[in-house]
Amino acid sequence: MRSIIELKNVSKIYQLGKVEVKALNNVSFSIGSSDLISIMGPSGSGKSTLLDIIGLLTKPTLGQVFVDHVPTTEMDNDQMAEIRRKKIGFIFQTFNLIPRLTALENVMLPMWFAGVPDEEKKKRATHLLEIVGLGPRINHRPTEMSGGERQRVAIARALANNPEVILADEPTGNLDSKAGEQVIDILLKLHKNEKRAVVIVTHDPSLARKAKKRIKIKDGKIVKRG
Repeated sequence: MRSIIELKNVSKIYQLGKVEVKALNNVSFSIGSSDLISIMGPSGSGKSTLLDIIGLLTKPTLGQVFVDHVPTTEMDNDQMAEIRRKKIGFIFQTFNLIPRLTALENVMLPMWFAGVPDEEKKKRATHLLEIVGLGPRINHRPTEMSGGERQRVAIARALANNPEVILADEPTGNLDSKAGEQVIDILLKLHKNEKRAVVIVTHDPSLARKAKKRIKIKDGKIVKRG
């Protein structure tokens, strides 16, 4: 299995006045091309910081992050953004959709930044919304949708540029149980049928148990791997 993203001895330290706070402390692990990984831990354990570093949204204070075996720590923001655009799709707990845009336009947006031609953008966005069961809702805006529907739009948007890795931060956290199960089912199918690596940060033990690899983090350290 090919390694896509690898963290080696990564620490993230924040300076709060005269006090140093280690959000992450010497963390190492890798994400392979067919991995399904869950990350669990209490609030303040470092889960979100870890996801930000995996997704190249922030740099570690110490250690190194490799993407396809290439070190990223010395890259500038534009270089990191280019990797994110090509390699990584993000799903957020709060959806992060643009209210004034339709579902179709929200899914097309990442392709606009990637310079995809208009006709191809619309065709692919329509197809992705059909995959997540929202074909009849493509012209609806987020305010006209349920939480579960909005999260499915967010999943379709995460797939827009055909990323190799999907990073999901509490993807069911704002959903009722039925909508949450639908979102989980979609993520599992993406992993199984499209062979994408999926990393899920969650507080839900039942969701975490569905992952092939399970990581527990506490006080910025990995305390258990399964």
